[in-house]
This record gives sequence, structure tokens and C-alpha cells, in this order.
Amino acid sequence: MPDSNKEKSVVVLGSISLEPLRRLKRLKASAGGDASGVRQSLGGVNDDSAAEVLSVEVGDGVQHGEILLDKPANSRWPEDIFSHARRGVAYAWARFGSFALVLVVSFFLIVYFGLVATPRYASEAQFVVKQSEGNEVALAGLASLGSVSTSMRDALIIKEYIESRDMAVALDEAVGLKAHYQTSDADFFSRLSMDATTEEYVDYYNNHLVIHHDETSDIVYVEVQAFTPEYALLLSEKLLEISEVFINDLGDKIAKEQMRYAEEEVQRTHGIMKDQQNKLLQFQDKNKLYSPEQEGSALLEAINSLQAEVIKADARLKELTAVMRDDAPEVRAQRNLINSLNQQLKEEKTRLTSEGDNSLNKVNVDYQEIRLGAELVADLYKSSLASLESVRADAYRKLKHLLIVQHPSLAEEDKYPRRLYNIFTWFAVVLMIYLIGRLMLAIIKEHRD
Repeated sequence: MPDSNKEKSVVVLGSISLEPLRRLKRLKASAGGDASGVRQSLGGVNDDSAAEVLSVEVGDGVQHGEILLDKPANSRWPEDIFSHARRGVAYAWARFGSFALVLVVSFFLIVYFGLVATPRYASEAQFVVKQSEGNEVALAGLASLGSVSTSMRDALIIKEYIESRDMAVALDEAVGLKAHYQTSDADFFSRLSMDATTEEYVDYYNNHLVIHHDETSDIVYVEVQAFTPEYALLLSEKLLEISEVFINDLGDKIAKEQMRYAEEEVQRTHGIMKDQQNKLLQFQDKNKLYSPEQEGSALLEAINSLQAEVIKADARLKELTAVMRDDAPEVRAQRNLINSLNQQLKEEKTRLTSEGDNSLNKVNVDYQEIRLGAELVADLYKSSLASLESVRADAYRKLKHLLIVQHPSLAEEDKYPRRLYNIFTWFAVVLMIYLIGRLMLAIIKEHRD
């Protein structure tokens, strides 16, 4: 109890309409330290109003205070919890002023993070994406500044996929992730709303996911959070499984597209080659020739042979006419032979070259065109087959694999929320808001004055 020589003032707590201590000072000055006078000046509180009276010692400022009760006989104040709360708030306000709000909020933060907040367990994994046969060449100097390796590009792609909506939906379909986040076992502020939209679910998923990429080693670090350690482990394993399927499909899709194009090219060239071969067969059947080129060569040899025989026959005729008369049987026979040879030579030359379409030289030109087309198509078909084999080998070299560096493990203790960190962080935020508010109020008051 305070000493009797100390001045006292009282304020009535009717509906917790707390007037600052400045009013207490004014009441004290007007009543001369008489509590009954203060009571009358505040509205004539009688004994039947069940009003509680707060007594505080007032000097130059508030030094300390205590609660004095002016209660009627029929009051049930020891059982009135709300009355106790009102008196506690009034005392805190009288002692600390508006800073009591900071203390109250801090108290609730301590209670929530210390006792209420649902623990979350984390499961960690690390992996790297590699090709079957990497043949990357490191660039030196300034050229390396803008270069991105294949492994880094694949790691960034898988990182973006893990943070994407598709991954969140895939995990929900695989292990019911959304329902787990909405479980009633978690506190209200920790769990996902029951009527949450897909966008809200994706945001919640990303808020409970930690992922980063090490540019030096190209290792991707992934941490997932869940309300139980077993579910966190299951979630991490399923995330790696879906990621592996994605990165394999990504490489397979490119390889399959290249393979499909190469196979279509092989089929196309094979069809053209078959058409050219059919044209060649039809040409041979129509002209009764296997090869006009070979036929022409044989015909040239025959013409040359006939010309040689004609020359010999002419020489023999001259020899005979030198010793015999022109009407001699041998001379006439020799002339007949020469005429026959000349006639045969003329026919052979006509077969070889003439103005008609059936001459061997024109047939040979058409044949050469068809044969050349067939050979070109055959070469194109061989090239497409070689390209197909090259694409198949290149597809194997570019096949991507997800290599796990650190496998997921079962957490033995919760990692989140970080209670002390959150308490001090939120206290600092509330205190900053309070100080900014006080500063703004002081500025406004100064401008009004």
C-alpha cells in the first residue's frame, strides 16, 4: 500500500473508457486529493453501480500504482473474470500508455509461436542433371561470361518446373498434397483454407518449398515441408520421381522428334527410289533393252567391224580386177560382197543414229536420264539411312539423367516454424509500426497546435 502522505486520484472504470493520466491530474487538482470528490466529478458514482476504482499515485509523472476497489456489498468481483481483465488492461494502459498495445501483441505472438503454431517437418534432397555423354567445351576469356552450359540450363529448367503449377497439381494427384495442407490437425494460421483455389494452393505450396541452384556444381537443392515427418519424406521422394520423369521426357521428346523426322525422310526417299526403279523397268520392257548404253557399245563394235571388212573387200576387188576381167565370176562375187557389207553397215548406222524416235542414241538419252535419277535417289536413300543412324546415336548421347546426390531422409525433429526468430522478427515489426504511428501522431498534433 502507498504511504498516507502521498497524493491519490481515482478514475471510474465504467465501460473501460480510459482517460489518460492527464485527466487524473486535472481531477486530482480539482478535488484536492479527495477520492469522493473525484468520484462525484466523474459522474456521481454510487455504491450500487458496482464500479471499480483504480487508484494511482501521481507526482510529476506516473511512478507506480495499485488497484483499490470501491465495490458494493452484493458484488461478485472475485468470480468476475472479465472485470479482472478490464482492470488488468486499465492498469497496463495507466502504467505503459499506448505501448501496452505492443506488449499485448507481443504476448499473443509468444503464445502462438511458443505453444499454438503447428510444427512442420522438412525433408531435403540434392540432385544434378547430366547427359549420357557430355562433350562440353569450356570457353576461355570473355566468351565464357555469356555462355551457359547444358547442365546449368537443364538444372534451371527443372528448378522452374518444380516451382510451377504443373508440379503442384502433379503432387496433389499423386499424394493428395492439398488435402494434407488443409488438415484440421494444423492450427488455423498454419493450414491451407478449406475453400482455397488452385492459385492459392500453388502459392501455399511455393511458400513451403525451398529450392536453389548451385552454379558452381550445378547441384539443385530441394526442401519440402509437411506437418508429419513421414509425409515430408513421401513428398520429397515423389517430387524427385516426377522431376526425373519430366527431365527424361524432355530429352526423349527432342530425340523422338529428330528420330521421327529422320524416319520420315528415309520412308520418303525410299518411295522415290521405288518409283524411279519402276520407271526404269518399264523403259527396259518397252524398248526391249536391258541397257541401251551396252547395246550402243556393241553396235559400235559391229559397225567398226563391218567397216574393216568393207575396206578388206575393196582391196580384194582391186586385186582381182587387176588380173581379171570385170565380168569374171570372182570379180562379180567380190562386188556383191562389198555391196552386202555396205548395206549392212548402213542399216547398223541407221539403228545407231537416225531422225526417228527409235534410234539407239535417243533411247540411250532417255535411259541415261532415268538411270541417273534412280542413282541420285539411291544415294539420297543411303544418306537418309546414315542420317537416321546418326540421329539415333546422337539421341543416346543427349539422353538426360537425374542423378541424386543426397537422398531424402526422415526428419527426427521439426524445423519450422523458427519460433525465436519469428517472435523477435514480429516484435521488431510491431515495435517499428508503433514508433512510426507515434511519430505520425506527434507530427499531426504539432501541426494542429
